[in-house]
Amino acid sequence: MVKKPKHYQPLDAKDRHIVRLVQRDAKLAQSEIAKKVGLSTAAVNERLRKLEASGVIRRFAAIVDPAAVGAGVSAFVEVFFEHPRFEGGFLDRIMKLNEVQECHHVTGEFSLLLKVRVRDMESLQELLLEQLAGHEGVRQTRTVMVLSTVKEESYVEPENTGGEE
Repeated sequence: MVKKPKHYQPLDAKDRHIVRLVQRDAKLAQSEIAKKVGLSTAAVNERLRKLEASGVIRRFAAIVDPAAVGAGVSAFVEVFFEHPRFEGGFLDRIMKLNEVQECHHVTGEFSLLLKVRVRDMESLQELLLEQLAGHEGVRQTRTVMVLSTVKEESYVEPENTGGEE
């Protein structure tokens, strides 16, 4: 179940500037963005709409402190399947689990790398045994606990993708 890469329209300098601004502060008023990038508010509104429609901007969201909302335990879980045919059902299941924040196909011994956040060790044990390792076709999981986080960022620098300058 591998997703094909999307083909995005090239971003020009104004689009890249808008993307930089909204990644740092999604609540920034469109009039303020307009001043900073040298466009009208209507033009910024249209560009934001197109960036969302094309998938460049996936969504706007608040980034919360996990511990403040009761998810103070973080871990990375590697998942190994008995056979690739079991992966699709597993992926369907984890898409419904709020505790699984990220899922990546990776190289190496394991097929998937999951980033999970839970309330406590008991919740982690339940997630691992009942939801992940207990799924049909999962041969093995390996869990690495996060002791502390030095850097965690959602910002992605928008590179020049061949658009106008």
